[in-house]
Amino acid sequence: MKRSHSKMKTGILWIFFILVVFYSIEYTQPRYSLFQDSHDKAVQTYSIWQNHFLSDNLYYPAKAFDPNLEFFHLAKNLYIKTNEKLVSAFPIQFAYLLAPFLFVLPISFLPYTSLLFLLLTFFFLKRYYHFSLLLITISFFGTFLWPLSWEYSELPAIFAFSTIALYPFLKKGSSVSFQLISGVFLAWIIIVRLDTLPFFGIFFLSHLYFYLKRNGFQQLQSYLKSYSAFLLSTIVFLILYLSINQSLYGHFLGTRFLANSSGFSAGFSKRLQWFLSLLFYSNRKIGFFGYLPFAFILFTVYWYKYKTISDSKKILLIATSLTLLIIPFIAPNDGFNNWGPRFYTILIFPYLYLLKPFFGYYYQKRKKLFFSFLLTFGLFTFSLGILGAKLQKSKTNLEKKFAPILTEVKPDILVLQDYLNFYTCGSYYFDHIVIVSYTTDLNSKLLNRILTTNPNSKIAFITWNPVLFSKEMKEAINEDKRKSGYPISEWEEGKLETQMRLITSDFQILDRQTYRIWTGTVKSK
Repeated sequence: MKRSHSKMKTGILWIFFILVVFYSIEYTQPRYSLFQDSHDKAVQTYSIWQNHFLSDNLYYPAKAFDPNLEFFHLAKNLYIKTNEKLVSAFPIQFAYLLAPFLFVLPISFLPYTSLLFLLLTFFFLKRYYHFSLLLITISFFGTFLWPLSWEYSELPAIFAFSTIALYPFLKKGSSVSFQLISGVFLAWIIIVRLDTLPFFGIFFLSHLYFYLKRNGFQQLQSYLKSYSAFLLSTIVFLILYLSINQSLYGHFLGTRFLANSSGFSAGFSKRLQWFLSLLFYSNRKIGFFGYLPFAFILFTVYWYKYKTISDSKKILLIATSLTLLIIPFIAPNDGFNNWGPRFYTILIFPYLYLLKPFFGYYYQKRKKLFFSFLLTFGLFTFSLGILGAKLQKSKTNLEKKFAPILTEVKPDILVLQDYLNFYTCGSYYFDHIVIVSYTTDLNSKLLNRILTTNPNSKIAFITWNPVLFSKEMKEAINEDKRKSGYPISEWEEGKLETQMRLITSDFQILDRQTYRIWTGTVKSK
């Protein structure tokens, strides 16, 4: 009876935890989170689905009248043109994995797929690594896994698959089938995120070193034999993915490497700044130790006790520490505006694996002082998560509040002034022509062109309302754009109005919320 009652209590707690996780993500309004990278990855996924999985040629609704991409919204490091195709800079493996969901989900619901990877992770941590519910709660809310789950992204999948890929090397006695699956996941992770290579390279070399140190070099053949299934599946799928990249894009490392090639040439001073922002805090970006300050203490203790810890923990400690130092000097950027250092997603699980013995020991022993100390750091990280969730909601509110304007105006062609306010269109992009025009000359060129190509179409030019944005505010926004490498936008509003009156009927100038809108129906010649 007692055992039955305990199981029921545990089941209720698990259901409550899953509901809290769902609400914590739902609070940020994932339906309206198709913004920047999330939107770009959704477009890539939609393109594969629309092309019936036969091509990754990128969907661009204005391609018919803009073959030279003069009004294309993506920055040059986010797409490439190859073999007469327009393709996304993001690896296709993630998009192909998620594209089947579009048979049953609307495009705006893609961000919710992160929940599937979280559920897989929770199951695996509980079943195979014996994490308690409390520790799994900390794994989600006490790390930057929480903010990484707010948008449509491969990062929750990277975390989930990494727990499976490392299992045969952290736990003894894994079956052949388990090794095969782990190898498949490892190959997928490496291809989707090339920045995981340092961690996995150091991890597996360290694992081999400690094995041979313990058993002698003559046992190398035995080592390779014991992990033969894992090695076979990893090598086969890596060769497959690399061959696909070479065939489609002319480089075995794929689109992400090609598109980011300019970022790899960043100077040493820039790399030092990235070192601070990725590891600690700089330029309004929170790094690994900034988000997880307890990790610094944890790693320090492990290094101090290095001689007494198990080989598996030594291997994780070495791989994690070196990866923390290497990434700032090989990354193409510092993660831009991510809440939490996404380049270190692969290190969340090693941190949790090293935390588990500490957590269990002090929780069981009731050492209140130390446990309170640990809890304080956990609450600090949780507070950062809450702050990030509020910031994320303020971002998704931009799209949510913009949607009624689009419903009212109903433009067939939507023209936005810059790369950033473009993303307020959200899923409207998938059913209409949505483009960016940065200058007055481009506005003129566009209007002359659609007079021929798109007669009787309703067009709307939208920018920030100049009445609400002072010159100082505009300069501050432009300065942020310069720092981030975004182009500066400038429209001559008087000239735009004159041209619109000439080539459109039903012309109107509307002020809605913080936007000014010039709209009308393109006349027939």
